[in-house]
Amino acid sequence: MAYSQPLNSNLNERVAQHKQPSLVFFSGGSALSGFSKALKLYNQNHNHIITTLDSGGCTAKLRHCFLMPAIGDIRNRLLALADDSKADVAAITRIMGLRFAKQGSAATLRQSLFAFSHSDHPMYAQLSPTQQQTIQNCLSYFANIIPADFDLRNTSIGNVCLAAAYLINNRSLSAAIDIFSHLLSIKGQIVPMSDSYCHLAAHLSDGQTIVGQHNLTGKEVSPIRSKITKVELSSSSEYLSPIQIKTPKNVLNTLAQAQLICYPPGSFYSSLITNLLTDGIGQAISQSQAKKVYVPNLTQDPEQFGMSLFDCITTLLEYLTKHLDHKVSVSSVLSTILLDKSAQHQLTPAQYQQLSKLGIAVEILPLVSEKSAPYYDPHRLSQALLSLC
Repeated sequence: MAYSQPLNSNLNERVAQHKQPSLVFFSGGSALSGFSKALKLYNQNHNHIITTLDSGGCTAKLRHCFLMPAIGDIRNRLLALADDSKADVAAITRIMGLRFAKQGSAATLRQSLFAFSHSDHPMYAQLSPTQQQTIQNCLSYFANIIPADFDLRNTSIGNVCLAAAYLINNRSLSAAIDIFSHLLSIKGQIVPMSDSYCHLAAHLSDGQTIVGQHNLTGKEVSPIRSKITKVELSSSSEYLSPIQIKTPKNVLNTLAQAQLICYPPGSFYSSLITNLLTDGIGQAISQSQAKKVYVPNLTQDPEQFGMSLFDCITTLLEYLTKHLDHKVSVSSVLSTILLDKSAQHQLTPAQYQQLSKLGIAVEILPLVSEKSAPYYDPHRLSQALLSLC
């Protein structure tokens, strides 16, 4: 743990009083990986609603080949929540973290895939027969269905396993997640935002329309140089083709049972706002009795080009209330903003007053430690969120 003192005098008592409240996080990508590993030490009743619109890396190859939702962010969160104190789970975590070589002929890489699926492979040494069979079945199935020209270079074994489980189970992403949640003994729950095949589209202030999550994050292509004015879902990855998708029932049920709903740090549009684009999500959040907490980014996010902290807050509210009756209180979708003390000056006195009039509280706590700077200390943030329940 990166700190020894409580954030405030009542924190330990408040956490102890609510040992296992139900927490919900809207996220994607890798921003919450470290936090998730810390959170599972304090609470195992947390649910991660994960975006399925990633369009970069090896996920893009799987999506294009099988017209499927993205699974890379799901794999990442599965590994973060895995109970790797168990030797067999730690072994499965290592397997799912493996990748094919970055270079090599198609034939050589395919031979590697068949080798991975063979029972004699040393990576299975610590697994039970059932665990081994599950992973072997996924890899063997995948090896037999991919087209001859499928590019295996740098492809994640974990993504391959999840993709195969998804296809084997009649294209049920929830079924695939359940299989590997069990194998990895995860502490928490993972819920996909949708099983649908769709993509993220963004409209910029300079008139551009960009389709594809990977074109926004600033990781695989140059960062955007114009402010995002709107994002929406597209049925095509090549051009804008607007599509409406209903919020899945398991997402609605998860929100209904929550005691705290968190809009956490991460890519603002492609990890957070994306999760709020399905029909009915705003209403479900507003009807939940949970506290709704926004934890803004501390460091520069390419997707927040041209945006202040207050801009992020108002944009979040815009998407949360988009389809709600105007009589619905704003505080029903956002009740608290959790700020590190280093960020408190990013809001003006007038903005603090405006938030107060909306019924939105701002809590300022020391959430960054010397060890974690410039990022949130995952232990401090975990305890701070639990103290709000």
